[in-house]
Amino acid sequence: MVYYLILTAIPFAIVSAFFIHWFTISEEPNPKQRLEISRGIYLGFSFQVLVFAWLLFQIGHARFAFPLYAIAFSMLGDWFNLQFPLAKKYMKDPVLGGIFSFAVAQVFFILSFRQLISWNELYTGIQPYLITAVLLVLPAVIFYFRVYNPERSKSVMASAFVYGLILCFFVSLCINAYLLYGGVWMYLTIGALFFLLSDAVMGETTINGTRHPKWEFQVPWITYLIAQCFLLVGFFLVSHTRMLAH
Repeated sequence: MVYYLILTAIPFAIVSAFFIHWFTISEEPNPKQRLEISRGIYLGFSFQVLVFAWLLFQIGHARFAFPLYAIAFSMLGDWFNLQFPLAKKYMKDPVLGGIFSFAVAQVFFILSFRQLISWNELYTGIQPYLITAVLLVLPAVIFYFRVYNPERSKSVMASAFVYGLILCFFVSLCINAYLLYGGVWMYLTIGALFFLLSDAVMGETTINGTRHPKWEFQVPWITYLIAQCFLLVGFFLVSHTRMLAH
């Protein structure tokens, strides 16, 4: 019973607190000003997710190590993407550091997934290959129509494209596993899809660099926090249910 309270209460508190914060800045129309007054708060939310991951690591022990590393690199990516003055001092475009950090985080998520299920177990028949193929084409389509900006740094554009491929591969793994087994794999699938939504929005706004809606940072952040919480809960539940099954 205590486990279920931890798995639900902490994510609910994090996401609810963000909505409260969002309401408090609703009268500020300038997205740049919103970032200025909120970057410390957002890094604080990222740290809360890291603490949540650490808590689940303590409960789940070694089986849960890779997700903890993924969240740690995600927080590093948040620090770059929030464009703190120190990041700007040492990098011309801190977003590049954010993309690299999140790419490493996605690799750790994939390694976490690999601990739970083998490729041979997952890729049986044509369907999983088709799903992965479609999701690897998806970032190219989104990138071409909504993200690519020839005036932006080539390094940023290329890194964002490669990152999209890594993320969509992870999303395809989660979807394939859910279609194969159902059950608690659903949490990983929901988390991965929210992650994709978050980065798609960030791609067409911050990464593109020409679109700056009022909610430029809030929509990617709330979907990102939801994604992280679902992924952590999902990895915890799947690792324990499969451990019991074996």
